Amino acid sequence: MNRPNRLLAGLLAAQIIIAVLMFAPRLLPSSTSRAPLLGALQVTDIVGLTVQDKAGKSIGLENRSGTWVLPQSDDYPAESNKVRTFLEKLVGVQTDALVTRTASSHKRLQVAADDYVRKIDLKLADGATRSLYLGSPSGAGATHVRLDGQDEVYLARGLNSFEAGVEASAWINTTYLSVQQSQVTSLKITNAQGEFEFVKNAADQWVLKDLAADEQPNIDQPTVLIARLGSVTMLKPLGKAAKPEYGFEQPTAVVTVVVSDTASTKVKTLTIGSKDAEGNYPVISSDSPYYVSVSGFLLEQFVNANRASFLAQPTPTPTPASTVTPPDLTATPELTATAVVTETTPITSTPVLTTTRAP
Repeated sequence: MNRPNRLLAGLLAAQIIIAVLMFAPRLLPSSTSRAPLLGALQVTDIVGLTVQDKAGKSIGLENRSGTWVLPQSDDYPAESNKVRTFLEKLVGVQTDALVTRTASSHKRLQVAADDYVRKIDLKLADGATRSLYLGSPSGAGATHVRLDGQDEVYLARGLNSFEAGVEASAWINTTYLSVQQSQVTSLKITNAQGEFEFVKNAADQWVLKDLAADEQPNIDQPTVLIARLGSVTMLKPLGKAAKPEYGFEQPTAVVTVVVSDTASTKVKTLTIGSKDAEGNYPVISSDSPYYVSVSGFLLEQFVNANRASFLAQPTPTPTPASTVTPPDLTATPELTATAVVTETTPITSTPVLTTTRAP
């Protein structure tokens, strides 16, 4: 390598080192020995949790006799193991990875009181509260964290800000209705277009029960709908009350399915209300006391189903090509010569000849 290339390689290496130093977390010597950021606080001391993002969207959870629930949704059950795992990470944050002691760095690290990724409020059994700010990530599996009321910012290893979701779906089991497809023995859909009931034919295919002799079934469509009932997932729980805006006085669709196994036969219904402004539907299942919101994408086929959608469309008969006899280009037309004479002009020159085709 010649001298100019060595100089360029050295400059490039220096730039890489500078970049690493700029973006890598700069840990300062901690003023204390390694200790939990939240002191002696234990997960069992926490009876309430509120998560909020910078835009003000928030979700609250409470511990009811050992079970975590969403109080704003009539105590819809959360996944307690998921909540406990997150709280264990919070109480496990240590003070040995100090990033800064200055308040001027809070905004840059997104742990300021008015600029953060997540704010976590913990309600304790003794009535006290503790608040933390989760900020920007720093390297793999680490997040800046600050305890409210302190200027020090630490690295929380093994904790991600986005584990603290502000949507209900982050804390619950989103499966609302589950149907074993192989055990379905009957399916009926009622909507504004009519009532459609399905049975299996001799080939074990789902077809319309009242199929006319001249109608051919679309065997794929009922199978697709039964597959969708296999796992109906919710966006969020709405609570136990049927609010007028849900539109259950005149449902947009009612789906009734009969499920049978060797032990029992169950009838399950899924009632679909009116589409909301976001394009989703409130629904209620016979298996649950809770109304929930479900994506319109999952339910539109039930709401808009009509008889034609369950019938095979006839294959159009191709129009035969028209036969046109091409002209005979080999025949030579006869030519005749006609003299054109202008009456007012004396014939003093050779007459003009024009050629016309004989009829």
